[in-house]
Amino acid sequence: MDDADQYISDFSSLSWLSGKDWVMPASQDRSKKTLLKILTSAKILFIDKGFEATTIAEISRHSGVSSGSIYNLFADKNAICRALFENYRISREAKIADLIDRHDWRKEKAEDIIRFHLEIIFSSSRDDAGFLRLIEQQRLRDPLLFEMRAESEEKFCLIMLKLYQCHSGDFSHPDLETAVRYAHYIIRGSALWSILSDGTQNQFLKVTDKHFKEETTRMVCGYLGLAPK
Repeated sequence: MDDADQYISDFSSLSWLSGKDWVMPASQDRSKKTLLKILTSAKILFIDKGFEATTIAEISRHSGVSSGSIYNLFADKNAICRALFENYRISREAKIADLIDRHDWRKEKAEDIIRFHLEIIFSSSRDDAGFLRLIEQQRLRDPLLFEMRAESEEKFCLIMLKLYQCHSGDFSHPDLETAVRYAHYIIRGSALWSILSDGTQNQFLKVTDKHFKEETTRMVCGYLGLAPK
């Protein structure tokens, strides 16, 4: 296993929503603990019961935080859902930045960047399917969440574009910036489509299927003008 393969392997073992570090620190330790209780309980209930079926009173009972204290922090459930996504985004971006900073992609093959890009998409869709289903459903109802989601994806595209530009001479596509965006949104869309239902998945779109990722890699390499090895 070369350095790039190990890099992707290490990334694959990450779980985006595990542990407690995914919640942004509050100004006081007590406030952080309260925020953690609220967001952790809300995440569990939203995923298990559904957003509409979950009430602030249930979040209060589950978290042990009074309804009054919850309303002091959040105007409504939509605000809680936005906070959940914001914390998830920040944690996710920090992990990606750490992985990028620990490796010099200029020394690796251009295809490794594509594989790394797709592993980010597939790993989050695979490991956080329930949470991402929640966000996809709610962003269609909440314009602010929709905007937050769009900004997050655009920021990620720009991060990945810098990696692709390290090997710009290896790609024959005349507009690499546009191509990276198209590739990202099309593959991201197919991965999200595959997890929108928690029931039976389309046989060709399973984020747990190695063949799905292999064929996706082949498609992106071809589109960018890079022959896969």
